[in-house]
Order: sequence, then structure tokens, then C-alpha cells
Amino acid sequence: MKKTILAALLTLAPAVALPAYSQGTAPAGAPGTIRLSLADAISRALDAGTAVRIATTSTREAEARAQEARSALQPQLSAGGQLANETINLATFGFTVPGQPNVTPPFNVVDAHITLAMNVIDFAARKRYEAARAGVKVTQEDQRRLENEVAAAVSSLYVSYGRSSARIDEIRANVDLFTRLRQLAVDQKNAGVGTRLDTTRADVQLSRQQQALLVATNQRDLARLALLRAIGADFDAGLELTDDWTRAVAAPPALPAALDAARRQRPELSLLNERLRLANLNIEAARAERLPTVGAQAQGTESGNRVRDVEWSRTVAAVVNVPLFTGRRIEARVAAAQAQRDQILIQQNDTRRQVEQEVRQALLVYESARSRVELANQSLQLAQDEVELASDRFKAGVASSIEVDNAQTALATARDTRIDALADEAQARFDLARATGEIRNLIPASNSQQSTQK
Repeated sequence: MKKTILAALLTLAPAVALPAYSQGTAPAGAPGTIRLSLADAISRALDAGTAVRIATTSTREAEARAQEARSALQPQLSAGGQLANETINLATFGFTVPGQPNVTPPFNVVDAHITLAMNVIDFAARKRYEAARAGVKVTQEDQRRLENEVAAAVSSLYVSYGRSSARIDEIRANVDLFTRLRQLAVDQKNAGVGTRLDTTRADVQLSRQQQALLVATNQRDLARLALLRAIGADFDAGLELTDDWTRAVAAPPALPAALDAARRQRPELSLLNERLRLANLNIEAARAERLPTVGAQAQGTESGNRVRDVEWSRTVAAVVNVPLFTGRRIEARVAAAQAQRDQILIQQNDTRRQVEQEVRQALLVYESARSRVELANQSLQLAQDEVELASDRFKAGVASSIEVDNAQTALATARDTRIDALADEAQARFDLARATGEIRNLIPASNSQQSTQK
């Protein structure tokens, strides 16, 4: 009977622990518990995250600056007027009247005018507007980069919390198993086939697991706080992870396919492409300042000494401005813009190499993690068999409690190693998704559309 109970215990303990990987600090459905999928966690982190919110305001600022630059290409309409009482010193204009004072008596002036002006030909202003529009695209790509980083960070926190929760479940299974094995040692001692040393060893093993449970609970709470802060939730809330982060996935892509995906999808590369385009437009805008500008202006005026005496007059003019000497201001602006472009080219080349390095490293780590999971599963099965065999031998009196103690320790280690292997595999999977840009697929469609509706 004891052997049957022990065998059932060893068989069911891992099965009970594995589904509990998604459990939080409170029972499912308990008040104050947040049921959280990975997509929900990323969405909430994007809504509450400071960096992404700042990036969003930066995009709005860039759009406003683009509108400001566009205004230089639009007609400008203004109106004004005055009601004044003046005196004029005629001698200032070279007029003198013998016997009369040079300063005229006071007189009234009524003036109301409307002015319409527009730069008809202004190549520099047009290039500045194009550069401002490119600046909007730069901020949008930077926002995408930040969103991807947030998704990767939240994925890591999700796995970290899942790892710590799973470790608690495994240690509880160990405590339950070691409690039963301790009772077996007590029964053996009472039957006269065991010693006090056997029960002492069992007590120590059980105490170790109980202490490990306290440590694991503290680690789980720290991971919970980190995830709650990331999603902007109350720190008193419990968590229940609804996604199975230990699920098996398809084999990773081949290196050429992974590199191709990274070149197409990594926002860091798109960002640098847009920054390079912006730098080229800034160079063109600076060079265009050497070109003439042509403007048109029209002004209509109602003026007179009194309101009832005002008369209509107008002015229509074409204005041409040709820069001849600017103190090398234009040359300096062109040189500065070219220096910025050269910096971006250097950074672009380095970033391409960095992306390739990250993809290669992520693939290597992921392959290694998958192998570790397979080995950890085999080791766990072997450790379970060894505990059962050692317990049977101990009951039969052909082995000491040391053998059971060693088997128990090996089982606890195997369970812990398997949890770490599963968590490392999940983390490696998310790291590979970040390296190739596939992490974008974890961002909910609503958040993704908000960042691209510009």
C-alpha cells in the first residue's frame, strides 16, 4: 500500500505543478486579482509607460513644426489700422516756407489697410517643409522603436513572474513529497527498521524545502511588483497569468530568413533611414538658400484726415530677393548639415552590424535553451525514478536514508533546473523576436494602429 501511494505521489506531483505556472498570488477570480495575458500586459504598459507617452507628444510636436514650415509656402493675409494725431517737421524733408513755422499744426490721420503677401518661388522654404515632414516620420519610427522595447521588457517581466510562480508550485510539490517521505522514515523507525538519524535527515530536507518556499515567495512578490509597475496597476493587486509561456513552439527560423526579417522589421534601421533622409533634405534646404526668392504683395488702404474723408488706394508689387553675401552663413549651414549626415551614415553601418550580431546571438541562445529543456525533462524523469527506487530500497531495509536523501535532493534540483530551462527558453524566444523585429506581433492591433495613424 505504501509503495502504491508513493508511486502515485511521484507521478502526480509534476502533473499538479505544471498547470499552476500561470497562477498568481491570489486564487483565480479572487477580488483584487488581475487576469493578465501577455498582450494585455503589453497594451497596458504602452498606455501607462512614460517613454511611449513622451514619444507620442514628440510626434505631435513634429507635426506642428511641419505645419509651421508649410505656412511659409501659404498666402499671408493681415489687416491693420490707425487713428492718429500728428505734426510734421517739414524741414526734415527739405521744405521751408518763409514766414511760416517748420512744424505743421496738428492734424488727424485715419488709416485702415489689408495686406496679402505670398512667396511665389522659395526653394529653401519648400525644402524646409519637406525636411519637417521627414522629421515627423523620424519621430514615428522612434515611437515604434520604443514600443518594441516596451514589448520586449514586458515579455521578460511576464516570464520572470511565471518562473517565480512555477518555482513556488514546484517547491510546494517538494514539500508535500518530502512530508510523506518523512512520515515513511518515522514509520520505519517505529517499526524498528529505521533510526533517529533517518528521521533527522528527513526533517532537515523538509525544513530546507520550507525555507526555499519562503525565499521563492519573496522572489515571486518582487517579480509581481515589477510587472504591476510596468502595466500601471495597483501594487496591492494579485496577478494571474493567463498565457502558457511554457508552450512548445515551432523551430526557430534559419539564419538567412532571420537576418532578412530583421533588416525589414527592426525599427532601429528604419529610424536611421528616415534620419538619413532628413539629413539630406536639410542639406538641400541649406543649399537652396543661395537661390533667389520671388514674392508677390498686394495692399489696399483706406486713408484720410477724417473717417468721412477716407479714400481708397492700393499697392501691388513683386519682390525679388537675391542673396549676394551672407558672411558665409549659408556655407556654414551646409557644412553642419553634411556633418550630421556623415554621423548618421557611420551610426547606420554600426547599427546594421549590431542587428546582425543580435540575431546571430539570439539564435544560438534559443537553440541552446531548447536543448536544455529536453535534457531537463529527461533529468526530471530520471530523478523521479531514483526517488521511487531509493524509497523502495529504504522500506525494504537494503538502503540507508542517505540514499533517499540524495535522491530527494536530486529531484528538487531537477525540478528547479527544469523551471529555469523552460523560463530561459521562453526568454530566448522573446529575445529572438526582438532581434528579428517579430516582437511587433505581440503589440495589440489597437496600440499599433494608434502609432501609425499619422
